Amino acid sequence: MKKSVIAVVSIVLIAALAFGGVAIKNKAFSKNKFEINENSSVFDVAEFYTSAVSNSKNNKNFDLNVTTSVRLDDIDCPNILLKEALAILIGYEVGDTERKTDSFSFTNGTDAGSSAVTPLSVIQPADSYIEKFNQSALLLNEVSLNKNSADISFEIKSETADLDQVTAAINPILKGQTDFDKSAISALAPNHSDFIDVGDILTTVVDMLGINKMMNSSEKSSVSMKAIGIAGGKCFIGNTEISAGIDENKLPNEILITAPVKLNADFKFMSITINATISITVMQRYSFSNQ
Repeated sequence: MKKSVIAVVSIVLIAALAFGGVAIKNKAFSKNKFEINENSSVFDVAEFYTSAVSNSKNNKNFDLNVTTSVRLDDIDCPNILLKEALAILIGYEVGDTERKTDSFSFTNGTDAGSSAVTPLSVIQPADSYIEKFNQSALLLNEVSLNKNSADISFEIKSETADLDQVTAAINPILKGQTDFDKSAISALAPNHSDFIDVGDILTTVVDMLGINKMMNSSEKSSVSMKAIGIAGGKCFIGNTEISAGIDENKLPNEILITAPVKLNADFKFMSITINATISITVMQRYSFSNQ
């Protein structure tokens, strides 16, 4: 009887050790495969993401679709006439979305449509790698692992910049210049600039809202026939979410960047100054596929 009990216990122990060995092996395999898991820190997840972005920028042969969407979320203004005039001046109603898709086919590191276009110049941040980041400026949302990919999501905490500084910094872009010092743009939102091209987002917003005209001209609105200007204000890039699906080769399948942007300004309208806030969401979706 005693021998039987010992035999049963031995079998149970052997089975437990075997199962544990398999579990440990699988866990190690998963860690080696993706380098992160559901318990990873935001630093480790961001490092994993930056490595995948670097790999994609160095990839030579793949197809890429980049869809950029700009949505007017809200015009918060106590003056109905100004609110209507701003909507007409902007050219969008609240809820309207402008969307465009650029397609690339890279072979030997250059796009079939233009040899000057490379993965390095297209994938965010444009023309650079993610070489550093401020860990304290990040929030971890999700890590989900499956057989073929790791799905991650994290946020860059919001940053604020003076509107005069924004327009001065992006003015070369608005003028079509390509060769200029971009450090002033990076300084507007340094934590965001580690991961994305802040100048591209702010230029899109400024161009959409017609901010440059309102700040630098006394032209009259074609609708209200009253001058609309800006006395000053702030630009806010809210918590920007970066979501990505990354395969076992540490190459992204898809990246989605969602950046909420707000302009809070004092508008000069009908001989009075009225504070208003305009909210916009800028989204960029990168869809990768192997050739």
